[in-house]
Amino acid sequence: MTATNRNKATITLGVVTLGFIASHPFAHTFAGGLLASGCSAALVGGLADWFAVSALFRRPLGIPFRTELIPRNRARITEAIIAMVEDELLTRENIRATIGRYDIAALVVRYLADSGSQARISEFLARIADDAVGQANPDKIGAFLAGLVRDNAAQIKLAPILAQTVEWSVRHGYADRLATFVLGELQALIAQPQVGELLASFIAEARQAYERELTRRRFAGQFLEGIGFTPAVMAAIAQREGGLFLRALEDPAHPWRENLRRRALALAARLGGDPGLQEKVEQAKNDWLAGRTDLAERIAGGVAVILRAAAGDTGRAVLRRWLDAQVGRLVHAFQGDAGQQQALAQLLRQALMAFIDTHHAHIGTMVRERLDQYSTAALVAFIENRVGNDLQMIRINGSVVGGLAGMLIFLLTYWW
Repeated sequence: MTATNRNKATITLGVVTLGFIASHPFAHTFAGGLLASGCSAALVGGLADWFAVSALFRRPLGIPFRTELIPRNRARITEAIIAMVEDELLTRENIRATIGRYDIAALVVRYLADSGSQARISEFLARIADDAVGQANPDKIGAFLAGLVRDNAAQIKLAPILAQTVEWSVRHGYADRLATFVLGELQALIAQPQVGELLASFIAEARQAYERELTRRRFAGQFLEGIGFTPAVMAAIAQREGGLFLRALEDPAHPWRENLRRRALALAARLGGDPGLQEKVEQAKNDWLAGRTDLAERIAGGVAVILRAAAGDTGRAVLRRWLDAQVGRLVHAFQGDAGQQQALAQLLRQALMAFIDTHHAHIGTMVRERLDQYSTAALVAFIENRVGNDLQMIRINGSVVGGLAGMLIFLLTYWW
């Protein structure tokens, strides 16, 4: 507790005490009587108010009667505080009015504009994804998805889905990414020694089938082999040229890639508008499902592979980059859409209002629980720390008013 007013009150009491002692021998004179009367009244007033203030918190001079008012009335004080908070300060109407004055949309926009906030949102979503991956059961997921596919196979029209998927992939560049990935894998595959041996064997068998014991063809073959075009050499040439061709195809502007995109878009158009092709796709889908008695196991196996990849460091990094990009995109779109902002603000406001209506009574409970955490001594000390300094002004005022009253009484009696 700040001791400023307490010190002032104590000094004031000391001053009037000394004044009374000093003036009492001269009380028979006008000035001495006036001063003694004022100091004596100020001393009585200061001591009385000191007793009154101290009696709120403890037993002054050990007197138990009408003292320790706060400790004795702790239960009543607690109920009064709860009533004040719940029924006067934080009423439903006050809280509703406060929420209504806030521009929740602007608050959300300011929060989302902070890059740190976006990072925290991404981190939160990443933790949810990690928990989901860690707790996912591939067998249950496989059984659920297999049942979902079989139960809704007739309603799920595959051709329009494939049309939209193909068109979207081509328009957004994912088809090119897939083609680049496949070309890279094919280059790695064609460069393997085993592929060279397989090609050499295939060329040798093709040469034997071509010659068929015909002297002219056999002579041509022997001639080619004589100048160095053995099956192994021809296989190596095929590997080299194939690799060069695949590397050339990695260029998105390659004519073959352009032609592939055009064909893919044409296929998407046919899948979306050709009833005959749509019927063939549906029939193929139904035939495939009819022959897949192990659909749940196959889906579970695929889910397990995906979960293992997602649980690894690379999978987590990819997921986090994707989440960062998606959160950034959604935040940017939200910041530029006033309609979405107001809709979200209205939704949050309604949710807050519903929460307040449901849990308003908990305010009193929380206040009670907080107050119950204090012992009586700690609660008294807490209150005294907050208001004790102001209460010391009562002592000062008692001395001042008492002194003035004493001097006034002296004057009245003197003149009378």
